[in-house]
Amino acid sequence: MITLICLATTHFTALAFNIDLTIEGQGQVEATSKTCTSSCDIATAESSQTLVTKASPGWYFTGWQGQKCDMGNGVIIPTENQDVREIGSAAGGAKSLETIDINNDGIDDLIGISLFNGKVNSYENLGDGTFISKTIISDLAYPSSLDSYDWNNDGYKDLFVTQFNSDGRGIKMYLNDGNGGFVYEKTFTFENTRPYSFSVIDYDLDSRPDFVISSFDANTNGDLFTLVESIENEKISWFKNTDQGFKEQQIIAEKAAITLDTYQAHENAIPQILTAEIQLGEIAVYSNENGKDRKLVSSKWASYGAAFGDIDENGHVDILTAHYKPSILSLFYGLGEGEYSKSVNVARPEEGVTATAFGDFNNDSYIDVATGEFNNKKFYYYATAGFDQCIVIKSSSLALTAIFKKDESASSDSEKKSGGSLTWLLFVLVPLLFRQGLGKGALSKKNN
Repeated sequence: MITLICLATTHFTALAFNIDLTIEGQGQVEATSKTCTSSCDIATAESSQTLVTKASPGWYFTGWQGQKCDMGNGVIIPTENQDVREIGSAAGGAKSLETIDINNDGIDDLIGISLFNGKVNSYENLGDGTFISKTIISDLAYPSSLDSYDWNNDGYKDLFVTQFNSDGRGIKMYLNDGNGGFVYEKTFTFENTRPYSFSVIDYDLDSRPDFVISSFDANTNGDLFTLVESIENEKISWFKNTDQGFKEQQIIAEKAAITLDTYQAHENAIPQILTAEIQLGEIAVYSNENGKDRKLVSSKWASYGAAFGDIDENGHVDILTAHYKPSILSLFYGLGEGEYSKSVNVARPEEGVTATAFGDFNNDSYIDVATGEFNNKKFYYYATAGFDQCIVIKSSSLALTAIFKKDESASSDSEKKSGGSLTWLLFVLVPLLFRQGLGKGALSKKNN
């Protein structure tokens, strides 16, 4: 009997709900219930805990190691050159990306548009963050955007591509053959509408897929800004799926969205519409029935790409944006209730960025961000290293290490500001040279 009691006690102790926190380097971690300046235990039995780091002067927080947090507030994305990971090339200009598990192996693949040579390429993920690319569709007349949706309910995502310059302007549908290939099925056309960007979604929740379309007329014979300056007849519309075909049900806005995405929080929620409205440089979200509410998220020049995704996995949808020139890739974190954080810049590439896509591209359970540089003709991604603020839900148990590193650049800057040893030496030598009559000769030679 005594032995049994001891075993039960030991088992009860092992089930204690807590965070085993280790701090490496100099800094502190503020939890919901306590602040740790050294390694400690944080109880989760009564409530969830949000861990916020604060580095000591001259140090910085690099991320969490150990078990993955349940979710986060914000992410850490290294963006140095060595952290850029190639997806593949696009010889006709890297325009758009769509995350899709092509072969249903549970790993995120990508499909991208190579604009001026009229090709669509697949980028199959090998599971380690590297990709094999191949052309799956050719000879399209200015393929301006793409989307995926399981149209025939066979468990595989099918592919949809707009053809902006052609007599048969519309949206082409290619069915997934289950082996990484796509077979042309049909072209959808829409009365008095020239689709440029679009999304396939059950917009009115009647169990039939609809189209939300941004359409306009424009001159595609020049560069991007020629197109933008020539836009006319612009509108964003919802086309309802009816027995008589797709009928324009609602004009949501008289705007031109060069990129359009949608998001549905749950199966009974009215989808939200995300637009990159390049004429005014605005990123906007349309929500509620018929998109009657418009939320301006950002107003920067040359807004080109926009995508929805919950990168920190906290249940609030976030937004990834690409601005062509000046070239900026940015995140806006969802705060709930339709609100978003201020812009958090991910990177400032040399060439204009276009594509935007979320996905776990290196198969490490964190959501990454992908983009493309149009004139460099390549797609690539930045891998998320982890969450910024770590959220551990009630009754979770895990071991974590908060890593702080010394900021060597701060030391270098301090040295530069104070003159450093070389500067001190010059202050000593220069007066000496002048006293010896050498300084005047040196200055005269420099001025000749």
